[in-house]
Amino acid sequence: MSYQHILASFVQSSIYLGAGILTLLLAVYALRNVVWALRYPFLFFNWLMWVLANPLRDAWTDPSKQKASLSYFLLVISGIGPAYWLLMHLALTPLRFINAIYFDIVLYWSVVFCDSFTELIHPRLKYRVNSRNCHYLCRWFLFFPLRFFRIFQRNGLAILEGIIMTGVDVVFPTYTMYHGTSFKGIATNIAQQGRWYVGSGDYAGSGIYFGMQRKTAEHYAKGEDHALICARVTLFPCRNSATLPFKLRRKIGSDGPGISKKLPYPYCSIEHWRNHSYAQWFEYCLVQPDKSGQYVRTWRARPVCVLKHSFPKRIWGGLSLWTGGAGGISVILFSWGTIFMSVYLWKYYLITIP
Repeated sequence: MSYQHILASFVQSSIYLGAGILTLLLAVYALRNVVWALRYPFLFFNWLMWVLANPLRDAWTDPSKQKASLSYFLLVISGIGPAYWLLMHLALTPLRFINAIYFDIVLYWSVVFCDSFTELIHPRLKYRVNSRNCHYLCRWFLFFPLRFFRIFQRNGLAILEGIIMTGVDVVFPTYTMYHGTSFKGIATNIAQQGRWYVGSGDYAGSGIYFGMQRKTAEHYAKGEDHALICARVTLFPCRNSATLPFKLRRKIGSDGPGISKKLPYPYCSIEHWRNHSYAQWFEYCLVQPDKSGQYVRTWRARPVCVLKHSFPKRIWGGLSLWTGGAGGISVILFSWGTIFMSVYLWKYYLITIP
């Protein structure tokens, strides 16, 4: 074979290789956006489960009146409220499973994979030592094997986490919600380290605030550097603020920490109706007593992606993986124990009863 043929073959192979790499990069870049574009049916299921979980929610919007608190008390004492919630919770299990598959597995995996693959090709800023290209290239090649290994490590852990948390979200009522904040510093801290910032507003309790609707989070994410965190949030057990005892209802808007400290057991979150002059919505507070102005970890709120300009944004280093702690491990064990027991009883029922 002549030199010209060898050179031509090499050039052709290089072109094919470059085109393949470019195609792969474009596919990876578009993957999470394509998956995110499929969200609407699942957000509808999310809204439907939220509505059916409490059909009296729209009547419980005024904490200044006794009506909501009295009706809540009567529903609990009579057993009608718990019975309805249990039956509806069981009936909505298929929808919880469908949503968990999409948000905990399909969307979450695509975001983690895209971030980790992008990290392989275009690593985080700490590689740019002294802002000199030669140093960056040296570190790029030196740490390439480590970054390549971390693709399998992070994606393997993400696959495991997605499957595990799907079981949790099937057993416990979990919703996809939004948290509004600034991108640099706060949103990136939440996404990279799994630590949520407990704000100092404390209107209806001291804790981490979420909204079922994007407009709720967008209200708290004003400015050019705004961002929305799309998260899976387990509110259960949650208490509507209008049904609280009078001594707590009168603290709304003036003593959020006092509400969180005295919230009746076993409630861990508060649902509150905000009646602004320009908009109205329900917002939710995962109570964190005595944590105002601090970063906290909780298994009840798990970031799925960070939205910037309506699409998932790359996070340097990738999303933080498991941050559940002892409480989260207990919930996982309980959830999967419940699933295995249910499957066993179902098989036993099919075998023993004709």
